[in-house]
Amino acid sequence: MADPFRVLVTGDNLAPAAVNVLSEIGADVVLMRDAVTPERLTHEMATAPTQAILMRGNPVFSSAVIASNPHLRVIAKHGAGVDGVDIDAATKQRVLVMVAGDANAPAVAEHTIALILALGRDVVSLNARTHSGAWDRATYRGREIRGRTLGLVGFGRIARHVARTAAALGMNVVALGRSKGRVDPALAREAADLAELLTVSDIVSLHAPLTDATRGMIDAARLNAMKSGAILINTARGALVDEDALCTALKSGHLAGAGLDTLAQEPPAKDRPILQAPNLIVTPHIAAQTGASITRTGVEAARNIAAVLMRRDIDRANVVNPAALDPP
Repeated sequence: MADPFRVLVTGDNLAPAAVNVLSEIGADVVLMRDAVTPERLTHEMATAPTQAILMRGNPVFSSAVIASNPHLRVIAKHGAGVDGVDIDAATKQRVLVMVAGDANAPAVAEHTIALILALGRDVVSLNARTHSGAWDRATYRGREIRGRTLGLVGFGRIARHVARTAAALGMNVVALGRSKGRVDPALAREAADLAELLTVSDIVSLHAPLTDATRGMIDAARLNAMKSGAILINTARGALVDEDALCTALKSGHLAGAGLDTLAQEPPAKDRPILQAPNLIVTPHIAAQTGASITRTGVEAARNIAAVLMRRDIDRANVVNPAALDPP
């Protein structure tokens, strides 16, 4: 009898439904507790042949880590972002890197809309003032979301969900995809470039992957190019934004607010300046953390692994590096 597959999970838990998917193919599921470092990954994969990684969080899979395991066939992300993986190294070793499709997109989109509404209607600041004894009904004048322009930087699965909901709220939606022609005209108008999107948008929401090209893309110059009184939302990757520049833009009043579910450093140091900025809502990278989303995402990641290990049909839409599928 052949040895069972070994699936290493870079986290301390996995939804039972996802574990069942892997158990059905006879896989041993190994959970990793505590910090997951490259050294620990290399050591753990050296203890026994490991055919698959179910990647929770965003640990670093460097070229050295990938090369240290000749048995590895697939790295399946429990979500969408794979910026911690050296994609070129994985492709060279013919290791598929896969994401969990649309599984967590509805949850992240809902959280994006929640941040837009909370900031757009000053929910957090009014709540704090009311609890402190103020009653601003006679003087407060808010702005409706309806009729405002939402700019989506990136137009993948999450952004498309956001676009549909924003349109239902009466917003005008413009978007910028990774390349021309990727924006569905039924959902949004395609911006000519990032400069145009920033200029016309009342609210800018980031949905781009973190790459060398996008790291720090929302810098001081681009923040200054945004409308006075605009709002910035980031439920993608913290490092897309220059946090010091954002802090300045919020303190000066150039931006009316910002909603961040991700930060460049997670968890942040308590004295990190961005946390002291006014009109800022920060949540602890939980946009995808609903019970239903966690189960859907775990099951999709497990199915990706099962398809690769059992040589079943692979959902190519979930494959980040399709070149790894090409004949050697």
